[in-house]
Amino acid sequence: MDNKKIKQSVIVAALTSTFGIFISKALGLLYYAPLSALAGESNMAFYSITYTYYDILLKISSAGIPFAIAALVARYYIKEDYKTVLLVRKLGVSMIMGLSFIVALIFLIISKPLAAQSMGASASLEDIKHLQVLFLILVIAVILVPFLSAIRGYYQGLKRLDLYGSSQALEQFVRVFSIILLAFLLVRVFRFETIYAIYGAVAAAGIAALVTIIFFIFMTKEDNKRINELVEKQENAAVSKKLIIKEILSLGLPYLLISFLGSISPLINTTFFLDTVTKAGVDIEFAKLSMGILQANCNKLGAIPQVLTIGFSASLVPYLVETLEQQDYKKLSKQIVQILDTVLYILIPVIVIFIFFARDIYFIMYGNSNLDLGTRLFRMSNFVTFTDTVAPILSSIMITLKLRKEAAFTLITSIIIKFISFFFFVRNFGAEGMVYSTALSSLSVIAFYLLILKKKFGIRFVKTLKRSLFILGSSLVVVAPIAAIAYLIPFDYTSRILDILKMGVIGVIIVILYYLVSAKLSLPQKIFGIDKLTPKTLLSKFRA
Repeated sequence: MDNKKIKQSVIVAALTSTFGIFISKALGLLYYAPLSALAGESNMAFYSITYTYYDILLKISSAGIPFAIAALVARYYIKEDYKTVLLVRKLGVSMIMGLSFIVALIFLIISKPLAAQSMGASASLEDIKHLQVLFLILVIAVILVPFLSAIRGYYQGLKRLDLYGSSQALEQFVRVFSIILLAFLLVRVFRFETIYAIYGAVAAAGIAALVTIIFFIFMTKEDNKRINELVEKQENAAVSKKLIIKEILSLGLPYLLISFLGSISPLINTTFFLDTVTKAGVDIEFAKLSMGILQANCNKLGAIPQVLTIGFSASLVPYLVETLEQQDYKKLSKQIVQILDTVLYILIPVIVIFIFFARDIYFIMYGNSNLDLGTRLFRMSNFVTFTDTVAPILSSIMITLKLRKEAAFTLITSIIIKFISFFFFVRNFGAEGMVYSTALSSLSVIAFYLLILKKKFGIRFVKTLKRSLFILGSSLVVVAPIAAIAYLIPFDYTSRILDILKMGVIGVIIVILYYLVSAKLSLPQKIFGIDKLTPKTLLSKFRA
């Protein structure tokens, strides 16, 4: 494959993977409104706390092994060492399963004191018990999901990113269906307490993982057959098990450390928010409501643009590994700049739309219950949505390029910034204080990463920064006047259907105008390397 095709394929792969993950996240939005209605908004804080720990436990259980599998499979596949490719899969899966069982056992043991700490000193014994039960249910997913991640890592390394994205969509579909079904059956049919809707929602993660594992078994028969045929033709032996285990650990453990460090910010929010804000004089029920809205409702909406993180992070690993192996640093620089430019070209206008139309978007998803509070928190949360989309992509680039020490130092610094600023901001600004401290922490990560990449590989981001300003300007020029006109038209926020129609029309107008304005400034032409921008040239440019 020539350099031109390689350059194109990393973006094609990223967008292909992102599209599949976007479908999965869009499906994920569907369950939240009915779940909130069945469980009650105050109970959504339990859901938020549980899934914060779920995210951290998955990182510990996986230990970066899926990333290591993807990187090593890509490396040995390029070398046509197919026996070692299969050995990487076998050892990686075995290691991840052993570790997930250990993590699940430890989590079971500490579930009660952890639940008490998370709920704060003002919490009732009943609330602590509910959270402990949720932790126990979560253990099933803690065992199954890392195994699924290892399987995904293997096919990610083989550049089967279509399968990566479609499996994400399937997992989310099954999870959404299970959440709604279980919540409805438990609360409306069997008449259990509303907290049981949250129990069912947490159990759905394990159910979805199991179904997706079965999907991989059926959908990868041809891939496995092809690899096995290549193995039979290979004359040289695989590398030693000892070396593969060492390589998995050398890649996985730093990735685990960096991923864990990246998760400290939400952990600080979850662990200390309720206790800090109630000591500052805020009512516990209002604090729980605000936390549930911000960390559950707003995070769900923020997950829409954050599909770029998952899609691009998944796709860049095999491609950057390949380029790094070839020691083609000029091409490496172009790939990284193009990844960032593409992400920003999509992300910035979405964030601008979310800020200007926060009330409409929140109302469509969650109705007019606590609409004023939800709108305010959602509008503020978009600053974190932006930083928490860009920073993880840069983290994946840093790890893939073997800059793990630099990444770890950067994240430790950001944690210190987060921890110091958290208590000051929360005491003075309440729930919004979590947003301020997280945004400040994430911005420091982005700044340090860009400086490190410039120093190590000579990558210049001046053009990217300038283009970002033009992208922001294009977005504001298009969105702000439309938002002002929409504001002048009376709307009482009583009909979601009418608001969906309203935002549908506005959305189409914004997309068309943004395309025209940005094209006039030659932004997509420069980002994608196209002289004349038409649908035909765009498709031909990125045809894999």
